[in-house]
Amino acid sequence: MQTTALKHVAYLADLCAKHEVLDIVLSPGSRNAPIIIAFEAHPQINTYLIHDERVAAFFALGLAESKKRPVAIACTSGSAPLNYAPAISEAYYRSIPLLVLTADRPAHLIDQGDGQTIRQYNVFANYIKQSFQFPEIKIGDSIDLAKIEAKKVLEALINKPLGPIHLNLPFDEPLYKMEDFLPEELIKLELNQDTELTTVEKDQIKEIWEKSEKKMILVGQHQPDKELEDLLGLLANDPSVAVLVENTSNVKNFAHIVHCIDRTLATITEEEIEKYSPDLLISLGGAIISKRIKAFLRKNKPHSNIKVGRFLIEEDTYQSLTHTIKIDEKLFLNYLLGLENVPTSNFGGKWKQKDFLSREIHDQFISSVSYSDLAVFDFLLDAIPDDAHLHMANSSVVRYCQLFDPVKGTHYFSNRGVSGIDGSSSTAAGHAVAKNNLQVLISGDISFFYDSNAFWNKYVGSNLKVIVISNGGGEIFNIIPGPSSTTSHQTFFAPTTANVEGICNAYDLNFIQANNLDELASKLPAFFTNFSDRPTVLEIRTNNSENAAVLADYFKVLGHS
Repeated sequence: MQTTALKHVAYLADLCAKHEVLDIVLSPGSRNAPIIIAFEAHPQINTYLIHDERVAAFFALGLAESKKRPVAIACTSGSAPLNYAPAISEAYYRSIPLLVLTADRPAHLIDQGDGQTIRQYNVFANYIKQSFQFPEIKIGDSIDLAKIEAKKVLEALINKPLGPIHLNLPFDEPLYKMEDFLPEELIKLELNQDTELTTVEKDQIKEIWEKSEKKMILVGQHQPDKELEDLLGLLANDPSVAVLVENTSNVKNFAHIVHCIDRTLATITEEEIEKYSPDLLISLGGAIISKRIKAFLRKNKPHSNIKVGRFLIEEDTYQSLTHTIKIDEKLFLNYLLGLENVPTSNFGGKWKQKDFLSREIHDQFISSVSYSDLAVFDFLLDAIPDDAHLHMANSSVVRYCQLFDPVKGTHYFSNRGVSGIDGSSSTAAGHAVAKNNLQVLISGDISFFYDSNAFWNKYVGSNLKVIVISNGGGEIFNIIPGPSSTTSHQTFFAPTTANVEGICNAYDLNFIQANNLDELASKLPAFFTNFSDRPTVLEIRTNNSENAAVLADYFKVLGHS
């Protein structure tokens, strides 16, 4: 095939294709022309053109998360790679595999006043799984060293724990020359194997499990996994086991599981805390949203705290870590299910009773709540089609969603690795391109404006529905303690005068607006079912001055149960 004359780059593209790296998001540039030419020419690789590198990286993250396989990104030299940093850090803390390809100047031009030149090698050092640099190879040179390095790159990308891999590629001119390239035979990569629990680990876990009267399993952010969900459901049948999840855990449909942590915790009084504090804490998955459960467990430390998984296993979120088990979570849960099942308490039952109580209070409060963000979320989460994928932007949106029981058929996604607002729309856009089903993004207005370049591409279609909660900007600063007590509150804590409809006009998005629940009820059916060539944005305007007071009353009522 005709491809770049820099054969080591053509070889890299072919090696990627042979190992399931079948998508690359390219941002235009001259220095990365060999990469663009090589990947565009390969018949097995899907290429996407996204001009804004920050958007491109988040878009790729959404593709990788949805397709459950690595996705590559490639940009030119200079400041361009730095725009990848937010998404790379998110991928790192979410264990999402991205292959980051950055074109570079030759070494003799760095720090010599040449344009678009910075020190690029290892530039993502603090939030990258591993960094590599290709040797400087010119047209006609041997590529043997590059082949060895390329194999190392792909092995690092595919092996667990997963995460972003950086490959810096210095190129000298000419950059655009093309030649024929003959693909080579498949190279076998060395992959690590799934491990089993050691005999020592089995003995330790058995002893801890059997002597702990109050057991808690806390599940953080997780990809939908039916087998994991079923195993947790079985463990939750043990009355001494409390299983707590958030909707980002994608664990649903089991009667004995506590799904709304903040809502449930709010009903536990100071006098009851001892009864609800675990002897044993087992944590699975990624980030936990609830600040309340973090504070609760940090103050009421369990005797044993076991973290299970493969990535960021040393994170001591609850400041009481005693054991780390580097193993697949399902293997670990299967081992627990094989232990002698003699319930030693009703700890799990007590937590579930509080969950039922909080749901009753929640329903009563919602039935008479005034028009506000809380009322809007109640209406929306009940109306979203069951088989949709729901994307929650950060700050107040993802927190409001945690107060409502998960929808049975819905999969939940959010950028909770770093929890920034900078790529929510772009990540959802990547998901929408990867899957044909309905993708619904609920975003705050600041998040929507911040990431509006997510819609500056030709790939996102009508299956992406965007709901913007327009409350004047930065509602999270009205919810969390502190900002409202300062004199700078109304000036610096995220006010905005930007216009949602104006953004929609600029990017050729369909636009709908609702100002109350009656308007919302009349417009939602068409919003979900009408399809055109472009995404549709529904702006819901709420009263900024009411929202924080309504939410405070909500938790006050829960606390007086």
